[in-house]
Amino acid sequence: MTYKFQQLPQLVDKRGKLPSKGSYNKRANGVKSITTRVWHHSLTKLSAGGSNIVSFANFHVGTNGWPEIAYHLIIDPNTIINGKAAIYYCVDISKRSYHVGNSNTIGLGICVIGDYRTDKLSEATIRSIIDLHKALMADGIGKYDKAHNEMPGYSWKACCVFDYNKAFKDVLSDMLPVVKQPDPVPGLYTIQEGDTFWSIAEKDGPTGITVNDLIAANPGVDPTKLKVGQTIKLGKAQYTYTPKPDEPKKPQSTYRYPLPSGVLKKGARGNLVSQLQAALAAVHFYPNKNAQNKGIDGIYGNDTVDAVRRFQSVYVPDQADGMYGPNTKSKLQAVLKSKGY
Repeated sequence: MTYKFQQLPQLVDKRGKLPSKGSYNKRANGVKSITTRVWHHSLTKLSAGGSNIVSFANFHVGTNGWPEIAYHLIIDPNTIINGKAAIYYCVDISKRSYHVGNSNTIGLGICVIGDYRTDKLSEATIRSIIDLHKALMADGIGKYDKAHNEMPGYSWKACCVFDYNKAFKDVLSDMLPVVKQPDPVPGLYTIQEGDTFWSIAEKDGPTGITVNDLIAANPGVDPTKLKVGQTIKLGKAQYTYTPKPDEPKKPQSTYRYPLPSGVLKKGARGNLVSQLQAALAAVHFYPNKNAQNKGIDGIYGNDTVDAVRRFQSVYVPDQADGMYGPNTKSKLQAVLKSKGY
C-alpha cells in the first residue's frame, strides 16, 4: 500500500539503505496500532558534522545496538528539495522501532534534525512539518501528536523543545496540546523497551549526566543487558564519575589502578601495558584468567587484545577493536570507580 505521505515531492525513501544489523519486529496490529505521532528533535546542532541520517543510523546501530535507525521519518533542514526540507522515510511504519520505550508499539517516530534549544526552525522545515502532518492525518496514521517528553516515563527528556503546535498551527491549532517543557531528571529511572545507557544519558555540558556517570553509579549493571522494568540511578548518578564544574579532575597517580594515556595496541610492552592489564583484571576482564599472574606480564599480546575487545564489546560497543585508546580509558576508569577503585 502506498500512503499519501510517500507521495510528498520532498520525501526520499531510505528504507533498507541505511546502516543496520537486522530488522525491527512488526507491530502486532500493523499500522492500525499507531495512535500517536511522536515528535523528536535530534539534539545535534544543525551545523554539526554528525547531524545527518547516516550518522544517526551508525550511532543507533553501532552504539545502542538497535537493529535499525530509531526514527520512521526524519526531516532534514540541511537538505532542501523543491524549496522544502527533505523528509527521509527510514523505517517502515509497520515496524515497532525503538524511539519511545514501552510506547514503541503505538508510536510513530518523527525526528526533526537540529537542537532547537538553540537552533531555529527554518521556513523550509516548517513547510515540511506541515506537509508531513497533513499527509499522515489524511492517511489515518495516528490520532494524536505528542513530544517525546509527553510520553510515559520520559517527562525529563529535553525533546522535543521546538513548538510543533505552532509549526502546524494552520492545520489543527485548537486540537493540539501545549508543548510541555521537560521535568527535572528523576533520581531513579525504570528501563523501557530499547533503552541503553547511551540513549538515556543527559550529556549536555558540565551539569549533564554522562554514560560514564551511569556506569560508575550502577555497579553490576551490564549496559548491554538492560531489562525492561529494571531500575537504575539516573539523576542520582550525576557527578558520580564526572567532576563538578568547580572540582578538578583527580590525577591518575592518585588512583589504585592508574591508567595509561595515549594508545596501546598489539606488540606494545612495558609498565604501561602492565597498568592496563592490572586494571582489566580488577574488573574481571582478565588477559589470562588461568595464568598465575592473570596475564599481567607487560606484553600486549593476543590475550590482552582479547581482554580489551571483550571489555569494549560491553562498554565501548562501537569500537571493539582490541586497541586501547581514550574512549576505552574513560569507560574503564568509570567501571573501576563503580567497583570502589
